[in-house]
Amino acid sequence: MDLYEAIATRISCRAYDGRPVEPEKVAVLQEEVSRINAESGLHIQLYGPREDGFVIEMNQDMFAGDIPMYAAVVGLSTLDAMEKAGYYGERLVLLATALGLGTCWVRSTFNRDTARAELAEDEDLLDVIPIGYAPAEMPEVQQKIRANIRARDKKLETLYQGPVALGEAPEWIRIAIRDVQLGPSAVNRQPIAFTQESADAPVRAIIADKGRLVSYVDLGIAKLHFELSAAAHGMPGAWEWGEGGAFVLA
Repeated sequence: MDLYEAIATRISCRAYDGRPVEPEKVAVLQEEVSRINAESGLHIQLYGPREDGFVIEMNQDMFAGDIPMYAAVVGLSTLDAMEKAGYYGERLVLLATALGLGTCWVRSTFNRDTARAELAEDEDLLDVIPIGYAPAEMPEVQQKIRANIRARDKKLETLYQGPVALGEAPEWIRIAIRDVQLGPSAVNRQPIAFTQESADAPVRAIIADKGRLVSYVDLGIAKLHFELSAAAHGMPGAWEWGEGGAFVLA
């Protein structure tokens, strides 16, 4: 399974069975973290159990079971860093999914006092991503949480603002918008939209709901899903950073 294929498989996993992640999988994740940090300027870190076995305290109303490890997403408290946290953090999420592991963007549903993270000057803990194995059967509470959140999915047509209706847009754009919809966002607000001034103009990513800083994390996640989808369907390219950034075809 590659990162693009993982988009369709990934779910926000809010229950874990406590099994440790195998050392070889941890090594693959750590290699990706090192690559991400070198490329992005982020300072993502992986943490497993302390000597007493404790890992991190999660909101018990949202999460069940024992999390064996997590990624601390660390970076500057800037909009650029938050966007990159979403883009590169989601790369790590999709890699973990491809390895058969469960993950979840937790936003504020963890106890910061129990989270380990090395912070350089001006850095902040932007988010935490638990990593582990889902139980054979997801607890009913977590099933209901997921169902309630995904019920808020926006219609595909609202995620694209182009010169034509989404149904008349090129197939690769239609598929990319679908793959963006499959991605996570804070309480599934899906605040990102993609615009195109004309059929020959580049696709741009905007924040339709600018009232929340976390929307910049969602912007990075949405851009990654769009980019992976476009490449998988013969339209490789790369995003300009920032709100309103263009998808530049290769």
